[in-house]
Amino acid sequence: MKQNLYKIASPFAGFLGKHPKIILNLKYYLSFHRRINLKDPTLFHDKITWMSLFTDTSKWSELADKYAVREYIKNTIGAQYLTKLYGVYNSPDDIDFDALPNQFVLKTNNGCTSNIIVRDKSKLDIEDAKSRLSYWMKMPYGELSGQPHYIKISPKCIIAEELLVQPECPHDGLIDYKFNCFNGKPVSVAAFSDRKDGTHLISRMLYDIDWNAHPEWYDKTKPVVFKEVPKPVCYDEMTQIASSLSQGFPYVRVDLYAINGKPIFGELTFTPGYDAFYSLEYQKMLGDMIELPTGK
Repeated sequence: MKQNLYKIASPFAGFLGKHPKIILNLKYYLSFHRRINLKDPTLFHDKITWMSLFTDTSKWSELADKYAVREYIKNTIGAQYLTKLYGVYNSPDDIDFDALPNQFVLKTNNGCTSNIIVRDKSKLDIEDAKSRLSYWMKMPYGELSGQPHYIKISPKCIIAEELLVQPECPHDGLIDYKFNCFNGKPVSVAAFSDRKDGTHLISRMLYDIDWNAHPEWYDKTKPVVFKEVPKPVCYDEMTQIASSLSQGFPYVRVDLYAINGKPIFGELTFTPGYDAFYSLEYQKMLGDMIELPTGK
């Protein structure tokens, strides 16, 4: 459905890129049935939206870039926390599929769910993969999603990375551990499991930083599928990594994996979607932790 909306809106991308509040107000209203409060923001999503529109987000652009962020990770916590990089390409036609291993992931550097998970290369429809990658490369994701910092990601590219697998469940999707962090302080973790490849169809649970489950932090009117997962054995190290990577940012979500007892970096997210399904009470709690620039 989201892709269809993007196709419909694509002819207006230039206009929408200059007026992101149009898309943001629409998405916000569809999610919460109220308008964004940009005059006196107090809720979590309102403050995030305000920062995306009225602050310098050049650093966001650099670190939301799925290729450029690797340098930040290497310099901040070390290259040992990165997935293996097999190749970087300017075009789908540049990809040498014969040189890639049997399992890998292809993704563009400037979008969301713009990835192709390859578990068996012999079953990959290469022309279909090229077609999808070409579409994602051309799609003005930042303009159509109301996320101006994505507009500034340049150049666009495709990366081929290692396919991460959890040995205990090699045929299932990975568990994502998403740390909500405020100026270097992780305060909660959303654990996403049972993800269907290339989608947002997941089971989820929110935990405080001591790994106590809090299903009440979700909006019970939303289609949330709850599932608790065990605390990772490397949880303390993951928490420290989240702290290090979020230093200096009023808010950033640090996404990590735990593979063979070792943390692996996923991505940094500065504008979590309105479909996070947080309850109003939890949005207030998180909003209180964001300090907007002086005078706002």
